[in-house]
Amino acid sequence: MDLIAMVQSVPQALNALQLDDNTVSVLAMLIGLAGGWTLTGLHQQMKAKKVKMSRKQQPPRSRKD
Repeated sequence: MDLIAMVQSVPQALNALQLDDNTVSVLAMLIGLAGGWTLTGLHQQMKAKKVKMSRKQQPPRSRKD
């Protein structure tokens, strides 16, 4: 199954759900979890990029023997 078929099947799956309070709360929780993971991943990527850029800008350390 390719990505397009999966994306096209999402509305059909959502229409099949009975949207009572419990279902809505579970869907909100899952969307919140996915959003949190996404934000955490983006934040970690930005931190790694910042560290990488700062290492490039600093001159190499001289070793004292």
